[in-house]
Amino acid sequence: MDSFRIYYGLATWNGFYRDTNGNTENIFDNFRESRNLVDTDDNNFIEGVITAGHVFGSICGALIISYLGDRLGRRKTMIVTSLVFAVGAFLQVCSSRSYFWIAICRFILGLSFGSFNVICPVYISELIPAKSRGEISYLYYMLMIVGIIFSGIINGYIFYKSDFDFIELSSISRKDPSEPINNMAWRLAFLIQTFISILYSGLLFIIPKSPRWLCFDECNVEALQTMAKIYNTTSLSDTKLQEKFDNIKNDAIINRAIGHSNYSELFIPSIRRRTFNIIFMNSIQQWSGITFFLCFHSQIFSGIGSTEFESLIVIPIILISILSFFIIFVCFSLIDRYGRKSLLLIGMLIMLIINIFNIFAFPHTPSSSSSENRNLSATPLYSSTPLFTNFDNCKTEKNSSPFIHDNELGIDLFSDSCHKYVYYCRENSNKISWDKDITEITKTKGNDYLYSKFNDICMEAMDSKSFSISSRLSDVSIVLFISIYISTWLPVPFIYKAEIFPIRIRTKGSAIGTLTSRINLLIFMILCPIFYDLLGSKFCIFFTLNCIIGALFSIIACTESKGIPLEKMEEKMSGKIIEF
Repeated sequence: MDSFRIYYGLATWNGFYRDTNGNTENIFDNFRESRNLVDTDDNNFIEGVITAGHVFGSICGALIISYLGDRLGRRKTMIVTSLVFAVGAFLQVCSSRSYFWIAICRFILGLSFGSFNVICPVYISELIPAKSRGEISYLYYMLMIVGIIFSGIINGYIFYKSDFDFIELSSISRKDPSEPINNMAWRLAFLIQTFISILYSGLLFIIPKSPRWLCFDECNVEALQTMAKIYNTTSLSDTKLQEKFDNIKNDAIINRAIGHSNYSELFIPSIRRRTFNIIFMNSIQQWSGITFFLCFHSQIFSGIGSTEFESLIVIPIILISILSFFIIFVCFSLIDRYGRKSLLLIGMLIMLIINIFNIFAFPHTPSSSSSENRNLSATPLYSSTPLFTNFDNCKTEKNSSPFIHDNELGIDLFSDSCHKYVYYCRENSNKISWDKDITEITKTKGNDYLYSKFNDICMEAMDSKSFSISSRLSDVSIVLFISIYISTWLPVPFIYKAEIFPIRIRTKGSAIGTLTSRINLLIFMILCPIFYDLLGSKFCIFFTLNCIIGALFSIIACTESKGIPLEKMEEKMSGKIIEF
């Protein structure tokens, strides 16, 4: 939000507005899109500190919870984790004007995020019977997507009222551009987080404890009672119940005899293949291209023709969430029928096809070029001031022939930004360029006439679909890519890492997955802007190669775990069980 960025020194505001293309002069009230924020010199550093706070917090949280989850139990650990989140969210509400303070708050939230990512899949896998373990885990994700949709709607409304729906009817004068504006919007968003997390903490008291952890902690009577509730039987002497309980108790006795282990046991000969599979799975998860599309989606959508409102609210909050929910609903019925391995393979193959498509169809410029265009746009875009004069440095595809010739202006118009004079279309953020100086016509006809003239040309260009088809297809492909990932390669590793390890090292095995994912995320966020600036859309070649590797991994190395009780997983992983 604008107020958040100004408050923490990420940007300043001089009191003026800009339209969808960054134009800041001669903007009519009904054309205003957002405040004309100017990034500060420390913007990248501050954003990096805030982001790093959350990432490092999640890494620390995963490490801490891998020990705490075995000592306190799964349910108590989740309660503590939820309260930690509430503290972090509330500290953000009360935050002082210091980016270091907000980074600490993000670190605390990261602790909670990393902890939940480790302990939740472990709790679900230990609580739910084998035949429906995948479905219930997917149900967890379906409800999470519902929560994301509702939170997105709430935050989107707050964001819109704060940054787009302005009360002022004209630009105002601000002597100090760094002076804060109304901060109630982002504080309200954090306050809602605090309330939800406290409510969630209270609800956790009514869920059952993990019967497998209870047996491991030698609370056998409570474990049997809990299992009776899970299997909906009133008789503790039920034959099937006793058989399942005996299997869990005997497995706990064996693991308890070995004792609480440390991370080194993850790399002993009988376990290390599973560990390497989890490490590889969570690494390829990030390098498939998802981090690029998720972290830079607003810049990508803006660069391929979407308005700022579409890039920040409509596409990520509405379209992706709804499509993801629909695909997850389909996968919900497939996870225990066809297994984890099949979903991983299908998801990766679809993402591979999309990446191949984007190599050739991605029509946008690298992020640095987009930033350059935004800074240059402080000059009136409908004047004949040259914005680009170095054609050799042009990073968009230069069109060899004009899409239209305007007789009145006497110029050939190209659907790129590679010529001497550039105009940014208001409605779709496309660019029109030409070579002939039209300063005299501007003086004769006036800027308002020329402004209206080029708006008509933009509409004509959009109607002719001379450069909008590839942009819309890229929009669709990215939305589909993110939705497929959220439905397959995000939840399946989440489920898988909590199924394949014995109980004495289950939380540590789950933590290895989270640690690998977050470390790769951090590396990718550092390297991605560099390579994207160098390669542009051809960066998708790298993602394509990783998707091929991921598909081969799904076929060769991934062992199916559907329908296998956790106590029999050791036999399955060693190849002794073909089907259960």
